[in-house]
Amino acid sequence: MKIPYLPILSFVFIIVLAACSSSVTPAIEISGAWVRAVAGDGQPGQGAMMTPEGGNMSHTELGMNSAAYLSIKNRGGADRLLRVESNIAQAVELHESMMENDIMTMRPVSFIEIPAGGEVELKPGGLHIMLIGLNEALEPGAKVQLTLVFEKAGNLTVEAEVRAP
Repeated sequence: MKIPYLPILSFVFIIVLAACSSSVTPAIEISGAWVRAVAGDGQPGQGAMMTPEGGNMSHTELGMNSAAYLSIKNRGGADRLLRVESNIAQAVELHESMMENDIMTMRPVSFIEIPAGGEVELKPGGLHIMLIGLNEALEPGAKVQLTLVFEKAGNLTVEAEVRAP
């Protein structure tokens, strides 16, 4: 008895192709990404500072910082946001704000847990992304590229709109 190998192999090949198709929904979805505006030089009281000699100090010299916010929805298993990368700042850190003795404080965190099937919101007054030592002013309407690095999902790049606080 002859076994029809060609039809069986063709069927297996079609099943494998279907499993590898690009219609698979990603486990991590990012939405609502935005960055707090930081005004540029020449706008008094909003980022520029006069030196005793009458010149302006740059954002880097002033240590101008901003923050980014977004929502992370996880349709898969538990994951962790390990870090965020961006060329807009000299350093990018994950932070959390909290109230301690009636004083709002902020501290860096090593990672942010993203529960299986859950959602985490990075927002003012809570978890957020700090952009430290900005390389340029962040004017409303501009776009900032952020690359989120997850333990399991890998790198996800998003474009965040700069908004006035």
